[in-house]
Order: sequence, then structure tokens, then C-alpha cells
Amino acid sequence: MEKRWCNACGELFEPRPQTPHQLYCAKPECQQSRKRLWQKTKRKTDDDYHENQAQAQSSWRRNHPDYWRRYRESHPEYTAANRQRQKQRNARRSSALHASPIAKSDASPQALPVLGIFKLIAIAPATLAGQQEWIVQISLAP
Repeated sequence: MEKRWCNACGELFEPRPQTPHQLYCAKPECQQSRKRLWQKTKRKTDDDYHENQAQAQSSWRRNHPDYWRRYRESHPEYTAANRQRQKQRNARRSSALHASPIAKSDASPQALPVLGIFKLIAIAPATLAGQQEWIVQISLAP
């Protein structure tokens, strides 16, 4: 069987005869890359899989409420580097045309009416932290 280039590391490898369309070599990091891509695609294309993954993550967070706090306390170099990267992301974001501050999604002011019919008009697409988000104008429908 002819050799081919690994999609992850770019090195030549010989595919297994049982897997003639193999695109990744057998290195653990390349297989991990293959699995991450599969999971990402599966989450986008399979609503049940996406929901199951979200529930599993939510359950894990409930069962490990202090995990990230303890991690940050025990890895100060990670915390400092992350803080620096966030400052860079904020700077890039503030230089964008329709920049808005980072806030929790439920941090709406109480002045907005809770009930009513609203008209949403897309102004500009924007992404943050890998989520597809839209900046919209909200007004009460006539």
C-alpha cells in the first residue's frame, strides 16, 4: 500500500491494510487530533450527541464545583498567561467596529420588559470563544 501524509503531523505513514482510507498516522497525538475533529463535527451535525455532551459536561461541573478554582491556585503560571491572553483578546475586540464589553449572557438590565413581542434585526455577525453570536437591535414590535 502506498504511503500518505498524516493530516495532523504532516509526516509520511503507511495506512493499515484494514483501513485503506486512513488519514492520520498511529501517533497518539495524531489520533487525539483525529478524535477532536470527529467530536467537533459530530456536535455540529448530531443534535442528540451535542445534547448528551452538554449534559455530561454540566453533570461533571456539578460534581466538581471547585475544580477550576483549585487548578488556578495550583497553576499560577497558567493563570498569569491566561490573564495576559485575555487582555490581548479584549484589546483586539475593542478595536473592532462594533465592539461590546464581555458580559454574562443573562446580565441584561432590569429596565427591559420581560414580556412582549420583539423584532430582531441582525446588524453584524461576531464570534467569541468559539460561539456563533449575533449583535442585534431589539425594539418593541408595533
